[in-house]
Amino acid sequence: MKNVVITFVGSDKPGLVDQLAQLIVTHKGNWLGSSMSHLAGQFAGIIEVELPELELAKFSLEIATIDDLSITIQQGHNTASEIEPEELLNISIVCNDRHGIIQEITQALHAVDANIEQLGSQLESAANTGQTLFRANIVALLPEHSSIEQLQESIEKIGDDMMVDVEYGS
Repeated sequence: MKNVVITFVGSDKPGLVDQLAQLIVTHKGNWLGSSMSHLAGQFAGIIEVELPELELAKFSLEIATIDDLSITIQQGHNTASEIEPEELLNISIVCNDRHGIIQEITQALHAVDANIEQLGSQLESAANTGQTLFRANIVALLPEHSSIEQLQESIEKIGDDMMVDVEYGS
């Protein structure tokens, strides 16, 4: 079996995700994980799939025929057993939106050698003021030489408006 990561972006249409799922099943694959979203008027996603080695070439040719979709397939490897869920940190951040906020947060994580496993972010309107808020949910792995306190302090140094919640979990 081969693990592959499929990234795609293109015009959204009803049944697109079903079409991708059917191709995976047709080629005896297993859908392992995914993240998909509407971004800037496009539908974008990333899917981790396990496929039999003999099906990979046929699958790659067939998925490339989907109209209005740019697709990239990268070979990967199975990482499911490498990290225990209790070793991961769930980090929630809320602050006023501003230019460069993602770079500031990733720099703060890098400062304590945290490895980002997942990062999701969005903008929303504050209930009372209508001001634009930035919200991020991050799953990260923290090395033994760093502590949660160091991580939280590193992020909170970005600004007085940073609300940071860090907890262990999966």
